[in-house]
Amino acid sequence: MAMGLLFFFGFLVFSVNIMHNLYATSVISSLALDAAHDVAERNGISPAEAEAEFRSIVGPDVKFSIVEQANSVIVDVEWETRALLPQFSDGRAFGVLDRTFEVRVEDQQP
Repeated sequence: MAMGLLFFFGFLVFSVNIMHNLYATSVISSLALDAAHDVAERNGISPAEAEAEFRSIVGPDVKFSIVEQANSVIVDVEWETRALLPQFSDGRAFGVLDRTFEVRVEDQQP
């Protein structure tokens, strides 16, 4: 019975760690893509403003850069995942989130 409970709680902690990393990855990716869309729509939001809004929500732990080019907006995001419990080895569930998003700028036809 004790081994069963130990296995159950170990698997529960492992599952919560996976779900936490999946959720954080999804939120960071979504916010970065939203920032790129905001700049690409050209509705008065500059790349610096989009980055400031992203940082106010996520914080300084995420490496974030946004570049506006002639026909597209490129966002680079890099974040090192975290574990909920202390790690005994260097192995992580996901490691480093490193994504690049490119959003095309479409001009409105009059």
